[in-house]
Amino acid sequence: MDLKKNILMTTKEKFENLKMRDINAASDLERDIIHIELEKLADQDPEGFERAVMESARKTLADAKELKIKEQLAQVSEMISMSYIARRYFKRSKSWLSQRINELDVNGKPARFLPDEVETLNFAIKDISRKLDTARISY
Repeated sequence: MDLKKNILMTTKEKFENLKMRDINAASDLERDIIHIELEKLADQDPEGFERAVMESARKTLADAKELKIKEQLAQVSEMISMSYIARRYFKRSKSWLSQRINELDVNGKPARFLPDEVETLNFAIKDISRKLDTARISY
């Protein structure tokens, strides 16, 4: 990395860069070097480093929660119409629901479910489940 660019980077940017290098490190030696750089960064700007770590942890937690939603819906979405759920329970389009399930960018930010929307989604799945459970075909 260019030294001039490195000086102009914020602590958060430096932390994110080191984090990505750590994730992609090919050896334990490379990780050890990165960890030393992380310690130096923490010493240079303890408050900025703490903010960067906390923000990264919050994002990781949010991503994990969203991933769980997507994974949980993967099996359900093969069995029932997401279009039906979007229209019937959210009064929205299938693309609106898909944006949230897949965290697609909307106005420059990843679309995510709000807590009450997760509740609505859970209600929809239970409601559909009850309807399927009572459905009977007669001859």
